[in-house]
Amino acid sequence: MSEFNNQNVYESMNDGNSLKAYMTKVFTNMGIGVGITALVAYLCYRSIFSYGIIAQIFFLGSSAMIAQLLLFVAQIGLVIWLNRAINSLSPVACRALFFVYAALTGVTFGVIPVAYNIGVVFQAFAFAAVLFISCAIIGRVTNVDLSKYQGILFGALISLVVVTVVSIFVPALRSNLLIGYIGLFIFMAYTAFDVQRISHFYYMANDGDALHENLAIYGSLQLYLDFVNMFLYLLRILGRRRN
Repeated sequence: MSEFNNQNVYESMNDGNSLKAYMTKVFTNMGIGVGITALVAYLCYRSIFSYGIIAQIFFLGSSAMIAQLLLFVAQIGLVIWLNRAINSLSPVACRALFFVYAALTGVTFGVIPVAYNIGVVFQAFAFAAVLFISCAIIGRVTNVDLSKYQGILFGALISLVVVTVVSIFVPALRSNLLIGYIGLFIFMAYTAFDVQRISHFYYMANDGDALHENLAIYGSLQLYLDFVNMFLYLLRILGRRRN
């Protein structure tokens, strides 16, 4: 999605009913996405123990690795498609892509309760929810223009990705909790930043326009990704992998 000019927009933000309704729509779509992911993850978790069709395709079958790779490519492709076609897609198609992405993420998350104690999973989810809500409130009410920190946040994110890739080949880094804490902090900061940026999105199109609806869904995806990554890094911090 192309960068937008937020000059003088921050000063024009207000707490009008229309903006509140817009933000409510963003968080509602985000919540539905999280719910879809949780439901699909639960079904996949049950499928693993019953040797169901989903488990056979993605986790237990001889071609599971290929299926997981295709699943990963599909997830990346959906995000790229939604990002590039935000101006041309209909709101229905845009929302459908987001929910399909949430469902695919649920498939990949189906194995999490197997790798971690189920109690740790619920604990990480609860902590992620509390941290997400707290950071979202900060992003909504702060008088500081967080966009000036965008470059720092992006640089930190790229560094985190590089370290994560390196940790695949360096076993000592895989269990390093410092990476977990840094990742958690980065996505906490991104949550506040994205909430403020989504408020800016409200002024990019007229209320009721297709683009206006699509920007709300795009904002929901950004917050969804922030929450999911916070949850994953909390799992890394709190969880103890089963042998």
